[in-house]
Amino acid sequence: MKPIGSDELDHMSKRCRAANLLAAASCLTLLVAGCSDDDKFAHQYPDVDVNVSLEQALRDHGVKLPKNAQDVKYSANDGPEGYPLYLTFKASCSAMRSFSEKNKFTRLPMEKVWGTGAAVAAQGRGWTHRAGDYGFSRNPGVVTSKRVSVLVSPKGSVCHVWLDSWS
Repeated sequence: MKPIGSDELDHMSKRCRAANLLAAASCLTLLVAGCSDDDKFAHQYPDVDVNVSLEQALRDHGVKLPKNAQDVKYSANDGPEGYPLYLTFKASCSAMRSFSEKNKFTRLPMEKVWGTGAAVAAQGRGWTHRAGDYGFSRNPGVVTSKRVSVLVSPKGSVCHVWLDSWS
């Protein structure tokens, strides 16, 4: 066996340092990635924390979105006694009829929507009443034990929808 010379030791030392640097860089990348905004649940409001995925919240609350729903944002935090779901999206106004049927919603005139969770939450997000606005509701026991209120605000052929669901 040939003894290792100083040049070979120096070369091995450089390779070892390079491997250690690469490992450290990989660990740092994983740490940074673990703390990035990429870990947020898809579609969550940027100013709220959620601990339930949108898909899980929709299942738990018995809500089916229209296929053409866009700009979907939500808030849901599961707790020991269930949790509320707050959801907004935009969809074609022509999809509202099938949206209400699939979800077993009852249509409400605007005067019955005032004071519902959906209207209060929508006002908190900048909504102001316009002619043509209306709502839906669903009482517990129809699909789930959750009570649902919905506010729909049409603008042309696009409807902005706010939904609030709770036990």
